[in-house]
Amino acid sequence: LNSIQDLIIKNKKETSYDYIVMFAELVRSSLNNSNNDFIPIEEEIEFLEVYLKLEKLRFGEEFNYEIVFNEIEDIFIPSLIIQPFLENALLHGLMHKKGDKKLTIEFKLEKELLCIITDNGVGREEAKRIKERRGVSHESFAMNAIEERLNLLSERFDFDYKFEIEDLYSYDIPKGTQITLSIPFENEYYQD
Repeated sequence: LNSIQDLIIKNKKETSYDYIVMFAELVRSSLNNSNNDFIPIEEEIEFLEVYLKLEKLRFGEEFNYEIVFNEIEDIFIPSLIIQPFLENALLHGLMHKKGDKKLTIEFKLEKELLCIITDNGVGREEAKRIKERRGVSHESFAMNAIEERLNLLSERFDFDYKFEIEDLYSYDIPKGTQITLSIPFENEYYQD
């Protein structure tokens, strides 16, 4: 909303209108999908695409993202489970990085559906130092909520759905973070 407001102040009416439409689409999609346990993976990817386009407005041309979908079809996944991970990558890793900011989301369907989120941000240790310097000490509500939700899904479907976070380095210099998320899914043909 702040980015859209900035466009309006700068009298970029047409661009601000486009982003207001996108923001409305994001909110509508979020509300619609929050009522469903599982949604088609294509709908989740469309939601993520709109969310990332809006974030690109805020971050500017330095921010680029890629969603690697590998043509996965006919599966349903829990709605709104990936976005909090993207938000964390943006707010904690990429926001503090100077220069090019890159976020990649890759889906792989093996015995389970994996979502691999990679950023080239400042890394968790530096993000923690920045947070401490600013005197911010709150726990991440979104990450706790997602962890709780994955635990509930694990119990419900008798499978260990989880996420792992890996710090990326090049010669002991932080080069970003990678999250591998194991996502429960249902095949389209087994839907009730």
